[in-house]
Amino acid sequence: MSVRPQALPPKEAKAYWKGKVSVTNDDFKRLEGVARDRAFTVSGLSKLDQVNTVQGAIQEALNNGETLAQFKGRIGGILEQQGWTGKKAWRVENIFRTNVQSSYMAGRFTQMKRVAKARPYWMLVAVKDARTRKSHLAVDGFIFRHDHPFWQTWYPPNGFMCRCMVVTLSERQVKARGLTVQTEMPDTIRVVDPDNGMESFVTPIPDKGWSTNVGESWLTGLSSTEMKGELIDIDLPTLCRRGEFADDPCKPSLSKLDPRHIRKVTNKDLMSKGLPDKNYVKAFLQEFGIDDLNGSKVHQLPGAIPVVIDKNFFIRDKASGTGWKVIKEGREQYVRLLARTILDPFEIWETSVNIGGRTRPCLNLIRLFADENGKIGGYAVFQDRKSVV
Repeated sequence: MSVRPQALPPKEAKAYWKGKVSVTNDDFKRLEGVARDRAFTVSGLSKLDQVNTVQGAIQEALNNGETLAQFKGRIGGILEQQGWTGKKAWRVENIFRTNVQSSYMAGRFTQMKRVAKARPYWMLVAVKDARTRKSHLAVDGFIFRHDHPFWQTWYPPNGFMCRCMVVTLSERQVKARGLTVQTEMPDTIRVVDPDNGMESFVTPIPDKGWSTNVGESWLTGLSSTEMKGELIDIDLPTLCRRGEFADDPCKPSLSKLDPRHIRKVTNKDLMSKGLPDKNYVKAFLQEFGIDDLNGSKVHQLPGAIPVVIDKNFFIRDKASGTGWKVIKEGREQYVRLLARTILDPFEIWETSVNIGGRTRPCLNLIRLFADENGKIGGYAVFQDRKSVV
């Protein structure tokens, strides 16, 4: 019996890139938090149609596994208009390689987290040639657990055109190869230049503006916590479900909403009062196909925004995992409708709010339901990728 390897499409990388929204440089600078994470712009391009063209070309490159040359062919008109040829051709390669690498690494992060129980150790791998930055070379071969804070700063790409990768290792592989798993963040490190053999000492720091984890910011999605402090709207652009930015967000007139957008409910869809807290939590999870109270899954909202669905939506003390916060002003009766709002929102807004003096990103989901006696509005609010029920 022979085994033939088959190339699989990078569906997670494509989903990450599909969730990007093209904006101009001016709009990008005005955005905050989640909205900025979801936006795509190109320095030097002032017209939105040009940014859209570049974004679409990168999407095709991910969909079809295209090369840099094919990418250039798709945006040839922009190259001529901007003069990005000859000595300035590096700008095109930078746009292509940086964004494709970011997409692949975001997708890779998703895949590695799926197998973290069996392969809990991650090793950073640099290319180690004359083009490798010393700070990146300094952390080549470093091994940390997948949940170590190191990866919040050093998960690739760690700079423009960074070629670093991460590989997963099982505990058996670590022991068999005699590898060392680090526990402390790196300090000053001795580095040998692979080109000339010269030694130098480097304090490893990612390139300016790259001390982030592109995979975690996409995958982590919305983990639940309670919003504390007064919520005050901030006058910043809002990213709407339609993929448009506007100072006055796309607020639908719910009183004039087309009936096809209103979901009908019956008494069977509502929960009785006075049930044990766990019954409401189970009913919520079952709407997502989760039968185990301790189960979880990642649900993709429109726009490829991930939401982590689990019982933590209703846990009061996240550190100890104890204490339910389910019974509240009779709203526990509508947990199924809350789930359906998340599963099928009519509107999604990403905006910024002030909470306790800090500017935080905020995600709003809206769905309208109608019963025999009138209308019931379904509404969920999420802030800083942390949900509020």
